[in-house]
Parts: sequence; C-alpha cells; structure tokens
Amino acid sequence: MQSNIRQNINDLENDILRIEDNLLEFLRLNYDEGIKKSLHKLESNLKYLSILANGAPIEKNEDRKIMEFLRIHYNYLQKLSVPA
Repeated sequence: MQSNIRQNINDLENDILRIEDNLLEFLRLNYDEGIKKSLHKLESNLKYLSILANGAPIEKNEDRKIMEFLRIHYNYLQKLSVPA
C-alpha cells in the first residue's frame, strides 16, 4: 500500500511539472482556453497532492521534500493566476 501512495505522489509531481510546461507554452501562444484549463488542473493536482501527502504514512525527510515541492508550485500558481 505504501508503494502505491509513493507512486501516486510521484505521478502527481510529474503531472504538475508537465502542466507547468504546457502552461508556459500556452502563455507564449496566448492560448487563453489552454491557460484556463491548465491553471484549473494545476490547482486541482496541487490540492490532491497536499491531501495525499498529509494523510500518507511517509518518512519525515520525504514529507519535507513534498511540502517544499508544494510550496514552490503553489507560489508558481499564484504568480500565474495574478492578472498582469
């Protein structure tokens, strides 16, 4: 079970990074619909990762890494969500 949780966490982190890459491309192309969908999906995945990590029986070092990842990417989401 613990390996399933770790795999889900890794999958979510990779998906978050992929979404951010897509967002950068959509911003470059001024593709508003893609930007909106990606921002929504990014926010949803960050929330799900937070919930999953908070309830997971994982080691402190791994937990710190996940919390740092969440902090960095929530900050990134905030910067992207603020209208210029």
